[in-house]
Amino acid sequence: MDVGIIKSMFQNALQARDWLKELGYPVLEPLINSPPQLKPSASRHISEWVLLVKIEDGNGQPLYIYWIVAKPESRLNDLKYVVDAYRLKYPHVLALFITRYQKGRRWLTVLMCPEPHAPSHRWGATLAEELAPDNARLWKALQYNPSEPAETLWRRVYRILRGETMNARIEEAFESFIMELESIRAEIDAEIQHATQRQEYDRVETLAREARQLGELIKKVQQLRTGNKPSAPATQPAPRRRSGEDATPQPAYTLPLLQALVDLGGKAPKRKVLERVHELMKDRLKPADYEELPSGGEIRWENKVAWLRVNLIKQGYLCEDTPLGIWAITEKGRQYLEQLKKG
Repeated sequence: MDVGIIKSMFQNALQARDWLKELGYPVLEPLINSPPQLKPSASRHISEWVLLVKIEDGNGQPLYIYWIVAKPESRLNDLKYVVDAYRLKYPHVLALFITRYQKGRRWLTVLMCPEPHAPSHRWGATLAEELAPDNARLWKALQYNPSEPAETLWRRVYRILRGETMNARIEEAFESFIMELESIRAEIDAEIQHATQRQEYDRVETLAREARQLGELIKKVQQLRTGNKPSAPATQPAPRRRSGEDATPQPAYTLPLLQALVDLGGKAPKRKVLERVHELMKDRLKPADYEELPSGGEIRWENKVAWLRVNLIKQGYLCEDTPLGIWAITEKGRQYLEQLKKG
């Protein structure tokens, strides 16, 4: 993008719209300045409220981008209160705010994003960063690709605003990858047992070879993971328990996930399914299950359920050809659920 354009941007909603249009967003036209549908204690701080972008990608969580201007007497914390009030009223909308406010005699423009896991009415929970010509990483994070789910784009911006270090994200990626490999190895072990019972020894030998190869791959990934970590200081502190070590294991979510889909009529949006799984498991979940993962703000137990869905699709228990963001159970999955209930 031309630097001269950036320097002259963000004086009004039209310039913000044109900038987003250059980034590839499906902007709304014409733009309408409408009062925010928020409680008076929040809306009283705003002089302009314009919806610039509205992306509905079928995943159950649309992405909206707003242009808002604070009244001259309002400050950044007032804007944080406004954005947080929006999050509380519209929890199922992913939102970004291009906001303009006065600081001293200068007008500044910042990109703001609600903190999704903050307790209700937590002051200053919203994340914010100034939109400036030299903020290259923010420009890169905001690049829009129509084939990318809106939720992925929102999380990428959210990570940038949190200031998350790359090492933490790489570490979490290794953890998720190893978890997936271990899950596949468990499936192979179960197949070996079944093949042994059926006296299919050729099948057992093939599966055993796959298990050995998978074991070697897991070792290599673990070695790469160790090599990725920064060098330890000469005097090392006492070893700490790895994050998530006390969390509920992934297989424990299998029955609740299948049951949740049956309870919801066989298929439902991802968010509805997760809400139902939580209802079924809330008495068993541990504090570690509610930890936020470094890779983008996702909650640990929700991440495990999402990975479990991938495994269950591979086994034929969940449907693979559903619309984006929709989860569904197969007839085989219903039968498997009944087996699990019988122990």
